[in-house]
Amino acid sequence: MSPTDLRYRECLDNARRVCAAGTVPTMLVIGGPEMAAVRCNEALASLLNHPRAAIRDESGPTLLPGGWTAVADALRPLYGMKGTDGPAAPPDGAPLQLPTEPPLSLHATPLLVDGRVVGVLATATLDGAIAQLAETMRAEVARTTAARSRFLASASHDLRQPFQAMRLFLDALTTQVEGNARATRTAGMLANAMTAGEQLLNALLDISTLDAGTVEADLQPVSLDAMLQSLAEEFRPQAEEKGLRLRVHLPCRAVTRSDPVLLGRIVRNLLANAIRYTQRGGILLGLRKRDGQWRIEVWDTGFGIPQDKLDVIFDEFHQLTNPARDPTRGLGLGLAIVRRLSVLLSAPIDVRSRSGRGSVFAVTVDRLEGEEALADTPSATALADQGAAVPLDGMRILVVDDDSMVLSGLLLTLESWGCAFVSASNMREVFAAVDGLEGPPDAILTDLRLPGKVSGFDVIDRVRKLFKADIPAVVLTGETAPESLLEGQRRGCAFLHKPLHPGDLRRVLEEVRRDGTAGC
Repeated sequence: MSPTDLRYRECLDNARRVCAAGTVPTMLVIGGPEMAAVRCNEALASLLNHPRAAIRDESGPTLLPGGWTAVADALRPLYGMKGTDGPAAPPDGAPLQLPTEPPLSLHATPLLVDGRVVGVLATATLDGAIAQLAETMRAEVARTTAARSRFLASASHDLRQPFQAMRLFLDALTTQVEGNARATRTAGMLANAMTAGEQLLNALLDISTLDAGTVEADLQPVSLDAMLQSLAEEFRPQAEEKGLRLRVHLPCRAVTRSDPVLLGRIVRNLLANAIRYTQRGGILLGLRKRDGQWRIEVWDTGFGIPQDKLDVIFDEFHQLTNPARDPTRGLGLGLAIVRRLSVLLSAPIDVRSRSGRGSVFAVTVDRLEGEEALADTPSATALADQGAAVPLDGMRILVVDDDSMVLSGLLLTLESWGCAFVSASNMREVFAAVDGLEGPPDAILTDLRLPGKVSGFDVIDRVRKLFKADIPAVVLTGETAPESLLEGQRRGCAFLHKPLHPGDLRRVLEEVRRDGTAGC
């Protein structure tokens, strides 16, 4: 073998070792660009989804089908050839870009033997490697988030189903044992146990969903005075039951831009905590201006919080006054949810407290002025006025749920209210059920997830089309995916999240009977 051949082989062997040892994507091109053999290290072979290229030479067109022509054009100047775009580049190196997604930038260096180029060693530049790594990480995060979202959606639905069935059966049982003091007391204890289980399940799923990043805020003008007045009326019976006075201080009309549901959950958790940990005195729900913003404040005369514990109270399952983990005194998850929601809404939470004197929790939100503040936001009177109770006797309802226990519980509950109903567990049974009706049902009550690829939205669309009427619809779901909520809102559906309380269902059906629509 001639000295030139030996140097040629030694050069390529060394280049192969350098290529294989590289921790960033590296490529060795052997021979000229037209007939090149290409070897990749594991990082680049994995990136190109061509793992065999790390253990044997591949042709350029095989490794980069449809993209090798552009790479060959970029390599030609290194061989002393003129490229398609002009004169040769400097012989000491040239930039090279692989048609990956996103494109990967490499620096190509010619390999010389006796002044002749025998190949090219191309290594990813730092910027290119970092960009590719960042894209790979983003793709992995997106894949993991999507998988987690699917798991949470399934777990949320499947875990809530038995609780939903038990709650409906319990409501029917409570009606049946009226007049039997002992049975009524036992049913009450069962209700308390179920409530504790539902609260824990809902809180854990809420935290998991917020951590997964699948909750998106629906920002819109929110009338704070109306919302806070409504929440005060909601919690006043609980305060009075403990002998506490719940006062409200709303000096003026106040409007912010936020998600009314999520912001309401923050204030609800703060009010619930204030009532739970206050034994005497009272609660004040207030609103004040500060530095061009609104501060929603919840004051209590409870136990107070030591200064060194003000941060840890927002940790999961942390309760200062419940070392025995009594579930009737809360779960220690309310403030953990508050912290996550405050980050999501960009609504900072702060707390001040004195041991034995009480605490004040404050939520700071933006303040809208001018035309935005005059937007069509509901008044406190409108929110507080829920209307008188409406009888449901004779109301015709199509009920659809594939879970036999939940379906039975729903039918028992509707029967106790005097409703007339037809039921189904799938689309075929839906058509059979409505076939005997003389006219459209007054309302459709359907689960969101049904067998196969059918959803509750499909049931609503088909039945409405069949009767050529915009029938009010109520969707029962254990899911919290924003896509489903938006799709339901486009159809004008009301949503009830499992496990629902029968009283919530009755209020929606009363609204349907009174107004002919189901509020979203």
